[in-house]
Amino acid sequence: MEIAMSLLAALVIAAAQAAAPEQSGIDRPAPRTVLGSPATYDLAGFRLGMSEADIDQILRQRKMTVVRSLRTKSFESQVRDLVNLRGGRLPPGGDAVLDNVEVNDGRGGRVMIRMLAWPAGARIRSIAYLPPAGTSTTTWHDLLVARYGPSSRDSVSSAAQPLHLVWCGQQSCGGAVEPFQMVADVDSAGGQIVLTQPEGSARLLATLIENAAAGRLKVQPPSF
Repeated sequence: MEIAMSLLAALVIAAAQAAAPEQSGIDRPAPRTVLGSPATYDLAGFRLGMSEADIDQILRQRKMTVVRSLRTKSFESQVRDLVNLRGGRLPPGGDAVLDNVEVNDGRGGRVMIRMLAWPAGARIRSIAYLPPAGTSTTTWHDLLVARYGPSSRDSVSSAAQPLHLVWCGQQSCGGAVEPFQMVADVDSAGGQIVLTQPEGSARLLATLIENAAAGRLKVQPPSF
């Protein structure tokens, strides 16, 4: 009976993993930048969907240094916690994974990375780049448009205020569909550029955890 229970639990885990998204910018990085498609963008060397191993490789290649980092519970740990919260009797398990990290780029800028703990491991969900001062608004505009393509109509370009450029893969970023998005608010004093997944990715992850926990509860032996 115990072997059968273990086998069934393994099948539930596999089903949850199969249900996880397989999309560039979510659980894997895009192989190259496509103009006008934020899911594929490279910001400060990092891409949405990158793993911890990818981050470590970039840090070594670019000689960046970690200022601070924080780890959190893995997908497996979160599933077990939810099962036990609902009356299950699973032992603690699952390794900690990267939750967020702040990086010094070695050129006067900072990079802030946030992760999501998917079944296959933590993946980048957002990247914020805080550049050093010294680049004019006009130069910023030319650099960003050349690198990422034309911005959306939600953008504001004026010499009288910081540059505000938005990319979301469409002419306007409003509407019911949540897009991948990059927003640049920069001027000669610095500012920030933020690249993010749709908020729906976090909701999908919560659903996967919920479904995996429900499946585990179904195969729990009765408690007397």
